[in-house]
Formats: sequence, C-alpha cells, structure tokens
Amino acid sequence: MDETVSTVGSFLNGRDTISTKDAKVYVTIKGKVIPLIECNEFSAKLEKNKEDVQTLGSRWKHKKVTSVEGTGSLGGYLISSNWTKYALPYVQGGKDLYFEVTFTINDPTSQAGTQTIHLGEVNLDEVPLADFKADDGVMQWKSDFTFEQVNLVTPFTGFDL
Repeated sequence: MDETVSTVGSFLNGRDTISTKDAKVYVTIKGKVIPLIECNEFSAKLEKNKEDVQTLGSRWKHKKVTSVEGTGSLGGYLISSNWTKYALPYVQGGKDLYFEVTFTINDPTSQAGTQTIHLGEVNLDEVPLADFKADDGVMQWKSDFTFEQVNLVTPFTGFDL
C-alpha cells in the first residue's frame, strides 16, 4: 500500500490537514474591502439554542432547536486607529457599526481545496483603544463579536465524504 496517497476511508494523510497560517480575513465597511493584515486570531461559530422537551412515557429529556446565534472573536496587532474611528459615531449618539467579514483558507499542500465563508451584520463587542504593558511585547487587541448572516461561498471540495 502506498502511504503517500490518502484514500478516503483508509487514513488521513498529514499533509491534507489545513495550516491555519494560510487563512486570509477581509472586512467590508461601508462598501470598502479592507484586508485585515494585522489579524493574528480569528474564530467564528454557530451556537444552537435548545429547549428541553419532556414527554410522558419517556425517561429521556429531549431537545428542540429553537434558534441559532452567530458568535466569534477577532484579534490582531493594533496598528491603526480605524476601530476607534468606527466606534466614535455610536459613542457620540450616532449609528453603531455593522460590517461584513469574509475569510478564506487555502493550504496549497492539502488536497482539501479552498473554503470561503461570508458573515454579515457583524458587530464587535469591544473596541480596542490601547494595550500598554511594561514588557517587550507589542500592542495587540481582541474582541468577541456577533453576526446575523452566514453564507458558504466556496466549500472545500477535496474530500467529499
């Protein structure tokens, strides 16, 4: 058996896992697409909210999905005042900032291919202003966020299981 070639159902070849360093994140704010070159951390997930359903004749506590919530976190190096500029209108009585995020992952060594996901109605929970420490570090920031739309733009195609 040739162990350099992965066949679905036999084993996963290590090179077919996906390096997270090959991810790219872009935000779209007021129609302007901005590559987040400072981003060093990104995660997004859908959380299902469930209600308990108990019935006579069953000892099981069943669950019913009643809604879904999009959450995530975004972090990076603090290299500009953009997030502060976007937050100030709301602080001063104006509109809050909602924006879009598009992220793509493509590890050319993996047979998985490319995946692109688009999130809409993204809203930061925190806005970075400063991060000072008396050490040899650099300024970084991190914020949780919510989103209310999701679209799988390009699915992985290398392993259709």
